[in-house]
Amino acid sequence: MKTLVIIGAGFSGAITAIQFLKHSPRGVRVILINRSGAMARGLAYGTNSSQHLLNVPVGNMTALVDEPESFLNFCQSRLPGVLASSFVPRKLYGDYLASMLDAAERNCRDVSLHRLSTEVHSLRPAESGAVVELANGEVLNADQVVLAFGHFAPLDPPGVAPAILAGRYQQDPWERNHVQAETGKPVLLLGSGLTALDVALGFNQTNPGPIYMLSRRGLLPLAHRLHHSGVAPVVGFSERLLNVPPTASRYLREIRQQVKAGANDDVDWRDLLATLRPATPELWARLSEKERRRFLRHLQPYWDVHRHRVAPETYKRFQEALASGRIKPMAGRIKAMDPGAVGVRVSIQRRGGEGIEQIDVAQVINCTGPNSNLHRVNDRLIVQLCDEGLVQPDPHGLGLRVDGRLAVKSVEGVASSWLSYVGPMLKADFWEATAVPELRQKAKLLACRLAEDFRLESSAGSREEAAGHVES
Repeated sequence: MKTLVIIGAGFSGAITAIQFLKHSPRGVRVILINRSGAMARGLAYGTNSSQHLLNVPVGNMTALVDEPESFLNFCQSRLPGVLASSFVPRKLYGDYLASMLDAAERNCRDVSLHRLSTEVHSLRPAESGAVVELANGEVLNADQVVLAFGHFAPLDPPGVAPAILAGRYQQDPWERNHVQAETGKPVLLLGSGLTALDVALGFNQTNPGPIYMLSRRGLLPLAHRLHHSGVAPVVGFSERLLNVPPTASRYLREIRQQVKAGANDDVDWRDLLATLRPATPELWARLSEKERRRFLRHLQPYWDVHRHRVAPETYKRFQEALASGRIKPMAGRIKAMDPGAVGVRVSIQRRGGEGIEQIDVAQVINCTGPNSNLHRVNDRLIVQLCDEGLVQPDPHGLGLRVDGRLAVKSVEGVASSWLSYVGPMLKADFWEATAVPELRQKAKLLACRLAEDFRLESSAGSREEAAGHVES
């Protein structure tokens, strides 16, 4: 039986499986592997907190390209009064994905879905397809393999001393066996983006102590607006931007000018950025490696804070905590860490200053964002793929390289005939490929391509078998 193995069952893996089950020819086996066992949830949607809201309104969060109201209908069946503009708990989205995977499994004919809760230890090419070795030593033979892993734990920022922080440091903010906070004691969050926001608001509910948020630039999350202005954004801006010299500084200049001009006509900057979204992959592709490095070093934090925004309700709670002094943002760098009065004394150099400021905290949590540099991922499968040259990590640490069909490129730049990738590490080639609106498109593209490949192989095999009968 022809076999497709999908490694990773978060959003990308689950939707690829769903789309493949809908389009696959008969007689194919799909094996969906996830190390946590929680299928169709992943890191983003595995939370149980009702306070963790989606950062995109319901109307833009369908997982199925051809069913734009799929998620809205799901929400309205469970939460009467939900509108397309509503922001709902992330847990509800996990329920939605799980229900769709179950439905796809029930409705598919002559295609089987097997779910495995385990880790993949190695992945190697075979004479036909690949050999997949599992943590228990079991070996699977696959005709095609899809890597659908998402995010890995953050890297330790400069200045962090894990030895001094022993028992008081949490490298991964979403680690289930996290360090327990001491009631009323101060906490330091490294980073001030969306992850830090979620963690800070969680502490704000449960721990009366001060919450410090430290980042190099001190940029804080921005909000989606409550109501659409109704004013159409400027037409043709993406096309104009694609015609300017491809440099980070020129892109920035053009966007700033257009935001300023749009403000005079009541065009919201959020709408202007939204018009750029379909063109972002091409804008990224036009940049040279030198210009990409320049963008990543100087402009990415500003792009991210404007591009990835939070629900208005979440933002309101954040602003209230800032105003009350419970959350204390700081812009600067860690210079040293030493044992302190309540646990750890952190020496910080404020941005733009020369003096050293010290704070005493009981706990330090790394909220700097996921690591996408595969050379610095301590995962057995990833290490094996890199060591054997089966994947080509992006030189800027953004993920791995693929071709236009999402076939994984080897270290020599050759597209694989049996290995594909879908997930946020497509950012390396497409930049705008980390959120649902883009990933649902990529997942369907890949699933349909694989289904067609299986169909053609099946047809070719049938023709060869028929020819053999005639000759005999």
